[in-house]
Amino acid sequence: MKRILSILVLSLLLFAGCQKEELLPTELKAKVETVTGTRVRFTVAPTNPHAYYGYIIINANDGSYDNSLAEICKEEIELMEDAYANFEGASFLDVFFYRGSRQFSIGTLYDDMDYKLIVFQINPKTHELIGEPISTSFHTKPVPARDLHFDISSEGDVISITPSDDNLRYVWQYEESDMIYYQYGAATSYLYSVVGMYQEYGFLDYYYYIGPSEVDLLHENNMEDGTQYTLVICGCEEGELTSVSTIVKFIYHPGNIVLLEIEEGDEW
Repeated sequence: MKRILSILVLSLLLFAGCQKEELLPTELKAKVETVTGTRVRFTVAPTNPHAYYGYIIINANDGSYDNSLAEICKEEIELMEDAYANFEGASFLDVFFYRGSRQFSIGTLYDDMDYKLIVFQINPKTHELIGEPISTSFHTKPVPARDLHFDISSEGDVISITPSDDNLRYVWQYEESDMIYYQYGAATSYLYSVVGMYQEYGFLDYYYYIGPSEVDLLHENNMEDGTQYTLVICGCEEGELTSVSTIVKFIYHPGNIVLLEIEEGDEW
């Protein structure tokens, strides 16, 4: 019994110690690792692993861009508190804040734009700022807009893609339509996310095409007879989408692809 009581007392002391450390001001370090046209990767490293922190990425067109860092953070915390009403089964801190060193990859930024990355520490009980927020600036690269279009045809198990310019790179991906619209909301968003993942892991070069290409479904073992799929094709350079998307919806039957709809236009 004494042993159990000792363990309980020790646990309570450790818990109290951790709670105290959560309130201590910590040094926050933020480093921007890579910047492309619409994506940024950065690392945040607090010296106190128990501290709760959040980040804000704000662009030069935002009306509060030149406000003080504290004002920007306080406004963001208020927005978080309002948004938290839509979450169930998770704490406010788990939804919006982090502890320990983390690397973040953020997309869908504006190209050729000035940005600020702001990192701030929060009191986990009162949601007030602890210490001074820090800021680092970066500028996204310009993304070229290419006049690139695609002709689509099918025969048997093959969809043929013919670009309007054989000198420009492009990418394509396909997936079940229901999955795309359930998980990503739109076809171009799906392709953008997949391209970002391939770039993150360093094998995007294997998915670039130049000139005519074919989507050969004969040897794909995950194709289901009678299922609708969506194929998305878009110009792409350095991991950035550079043209309007071509979106192809089709139903797959072994040896017979039924093209339902071919549209040119971005779906976000």
